[in-house]
Amino acid sequence: MFGKKEGKLPDLKKFEDLYYAAEDARKNAYAPYSDFRVGAALLVKPNEDSVIPINKIYTGVNIENGSYGATLCAERVAFAKAISDGVLQYDLGENPFIAIAVSAGDEEALPCGICRQFMSEFAPEIVVITKAEGEIRIRNLKQLLPESFQLEKEEKTEETE
Repeated sequence: MFGKKEGKLPDLKKFEDLYYAAEDARKNAYAPYSDFRVGAALLVKPNEDSVIPINKIYTGVNIENGSYGATLCAERVAFAKAISDGVLQYDLGENPFIAIAVSAGDEEALPCGICRQFMSEFAPEIVVITKAEGEIRIRNLKQLLPESFQLEKEEKTEETE
């Protein structure tokens, strides 16, 4: 959970609203094998060129497949939607991904290991919101994946673009 060491306390109302967006997205999950429906809601900072400078929410759901390895988790679907919409193309001077909420109904749904590693590629400092025992829980990804695997990325220069 967030504490004094992590900096200022987060806006709980904003994070509760994000959690309820994830909960609402769950209805679109495709889970015919497990019947375990998961929804995610990813909060992203606005594009500098946006006419309306407000944060945007990308939702995702789990999409199961008879070939289990082809199954997609809700968190990765939300990130894929944001990235394919160009979120990484605008320069904010900082990471555009603010927080992700994950809902699986009555039980707490923490991101799986693959999703944690996937998210660390794009947002190692992202806030992760879940709900358990009727209480919104807030963590940062580094708490859930303290030593993520990272490859060095090449710096882009005008010659390599």
